Amino acid sequence: MILGKKAYLKSLNDEKLIEVYKDHKWGACIDELFSRYAHLVYGVQLKYTKSRTDAEDLTMECFEKLPQLLLKHDINYFKGWLHTVARNAALGFLRKNKIAQYHIEEQHIEDAIEHDTLDIERELNLLEWALAQLKEQQKKCITLFYLEQLSYEQIMQQTGFSYNEVKSFIQNGKRKLKILMEEKGKHESK
Repeated sequence: MILGKKAYLKSLNDEKLIEVYKDHKWGACIDELFSRYAHLVYGVQLKYTKSRTDAEDLTMECFEKLPQLLLKHDINYFKGWLHTVARNAALGFLRKNKIAQYHIEEQHIEDAIEHDTLDIERELNLLEWALAQLKEQQKKCITLFYLEQLSYEQIMQQTGFSYNEVKSFIQNGKRKLKILMEEKGKHESK
């Protein structure tokens, strides 16, 4: 019976396997997803952490959280979704351990890594330009939070802003940065 269940689960595509997990809560479904994708999650972790030990630990953490995440989310394309989960786990680890110097808009930084040096320089110039376009309060809060890695509390003490103001300046500034960088990037590529 156990071998039959394993063979059955192995024959399912990712979406069907997740559906079976949601219906029956079979741990074997998670085991099958692990056997299919552990190496990919490990690769993402290694790319960001540059440490085999940390990459192994983060890979296991991702798969330990997977059962709850699968029940919470509707997933259309599992492989892409899992890549995002793995990337976010790695970035969270780097943030928590203060290994990353800064990362405003992780996607722009990740994309820049995959391009050559000229593209990286262009991205950084674009980020610098976009930062200069922000309101002074947004620029100050974003710089303190992402570049100097200060907490909301420390930013409040340094600027005199309230918690809600700091949170708002960072969220709105980050959104505006993304818009400015996308618009300017599209305009420059024409």
